[in-house]
Amino acid sequence: MFNERKALQMTLQAMLEQRMVLRRQYVDQDKQLGADIKQLLNRIREMDMEAGIEAVEASEEVAVAAEELPADMVKRIKVRKTHIRHNYQEVADYIENILRENMSPMSLVDLCLILKERHDVEFASPYIGVQKSLKYLPQVKVEKDGRKLIFSLA
Repeated sequence: MFNERKALQMTLQAMLEQRMVLRRQYVDQDKQLGADIKQLLNRIREMDMEAGIEAVEASEEVAVAAEELPADMVKRIKVRKTHIRHNYQEVADYIENILRENMSPMSLVDLCLILKERHDVEFASPYIGVQKSLKYLPQVKVEKDGRKLIFSLA
């Protein structure tokens, strides 16, 4: 029996397939445009070098021209922090010293803020970075206050 639900389900399936086709098409076009832009930038640099234009000026001009994006597009782009290898034993020592100095429980946010200010240690994911460091600190007690993690020395 061909009912309305079946018809809606078929329409949904067709729309989902169309959406996937559009996404693939968009990705392909974006890759092609990226390659074309890169090729143009390289050619502009070559011409500048041949003409003897100062490399710094030329590269700044090209970079500005290449990076002009609409403001609404910039807002939607999520920037990932680059992965940095940390010596977690050393970070653990920093955490222990911070907790000893403070002598009161600290939240994850406060702890990470002090790590960044004093020791220039910043994690792409603060929770994971601190958890890896705490493996070396069995004396640190972790509690939850609502959704916040609170760290203190036991």
